[in-house]
This record gives sequence, C-alpha cells and structure tokens, in this order.
Amino acid sequence: MKRFFVDKKLNNVDRVTIEGVEHNHIKNVMRLSIGDRIILVCGDEFDYQCEIIAMSKGSTDVRILSKEVNVYNSNANVAVFQALVKSDNMSLIIQKLTELGIRDFYPFESEFITAKDKFGKVNKWQEISNQSIKQCKRSIPMTIHDVLSFDSMLSVLADFDIIVFANECEKQDKLSDLAFTHNSRVAIVIGSEGGFSEHEIARLNEIGAKSVTLGKRILRAETASIGLSSVVMYLMGEWENE
Repeated sequence: MKRFFVDKKLNNVDRVTIEGVEHNHIKNVMRLSIGDRIILVCGDEFDYQCEIIAMSKGSTDVRILSKEVNVYNSNANVAVFQALVKSDNMSLIIQKLTELGIRDFYPFESEFITAKDKFGKVNKWQEISNQSIKQCKRSIPMTIHDVLSFDSMLSVLADFDIIVFANECEKQDKLSDLAFTHNSRVAIVIGSEGGFSEHEIARLNEIGAKSVTLGKRILRAETASIGLSSVVMYLMGEWENE
C-alpha cells in the first residue's frame, strides 16, 4: 500500500481529511479512488492502515481501519550536526540522512560557510524529511532543529556520549577505532564546503570530539555527511535485518 504523511495526530480518531500536497498525490498522481487502501503516518511510532471513503477536488477523506507499530524506525540515537551548505546540497543531505535513520539534524554556522540563505529554511527542511520517510518506511521523520551558532553547537554536543567529526587533516584516527554500543548517544559533526578552521578544530578537540579520517580522498560536504552517517549506523547495528 502507498504511504502518505499527514501533519496531524491520528491516535484516537477514526476519520481523517487529507488536503494539500498529499491529497494531490492521492488523487492526481496515484489516481486512487474510493475503496482503495493506503497507509498514513503522522510522526508517531505507528502506521495507520486506512480506506478512502470520500474524495473531492480539494480533499480526500479516509477511515482508519487499524494501526501497527512501525518496525522500520531506527533504534540508534544518532544526530548529525551539519555546517550550512548550499540549498540543494542541504536538501540532499536531509533526504538521505532521513533514509539512513538519523534521529536529529542540527544545522550550524561555521567560519568557512559559503551558503547565503542561512536562516528561514527549517520548515522547508522538515518537510523534506517528512516526505522522505515515505520511501524508507519510517513513521517518525528526522527532527530538524533551528540553526545554531558554533558556540551553541558546542553546548548541545555536551549531552552526547560519542562525538565524531570528519577532519580532512586527520591522518591516523579512524572511525573503526571507536567503540559504539546500541545505547550510545552519538553526534556526527560535518563541516561546510570550506571545512573547519584550525580554531574550530581545536575547540572541538577541547570538548572531547574525536577527529576521524575519511580516507585519502577529499570528499564534498554532502558526501562526507552521508558517508560518515552510513558507517556509524552500520557500526551501531542499523544495517542488520532484524
């Protein structure tokens, strides 16, 4: 069954009206009709199986038939702290990190950022994650937080058990040297297109962040973010089919 996201609570209701983009997708893209069944997700831990009972030009009405605990949500508590990058690259990062199962996303300012559109994007980025969960079958999207200053980011990082950051100047320390457990609260920190300054690297080291190499090649910011997140999720058991 096709999956659709609605920004409303579905628990303890038996009928739902779907409007906007998702209604258009149901009616005009998928060309579904009365009697067809779909799955709705709303950001909680459940999948809601529904039947279409009415359809108009501007909305689709469904009846909730049952709900089941979603088994595709991530068990790993991993957050990515991403320095601001250009808009298209940020959209790609958010889409792919959602698919990988990252729980939280913190955009932040750093010394060498080149992105001009620094603020006012959080709602757009959240919508990208909301839509991305449909493809990967998550029911809970990645939470997109407000843009942080570098100092504020360091304060938030203090709550994590393991902090790793990709450092193109690192030659020895590898991600595989770290010990991840299922219960670890992990933060991944990625720089912008311009990377980190020496001062920023020093400050990350001061709070106990682990500098890791991503190999001999220099990666683009979006590649580093997606690649490092993929490896961390693998090391935390999220690539096991259980």
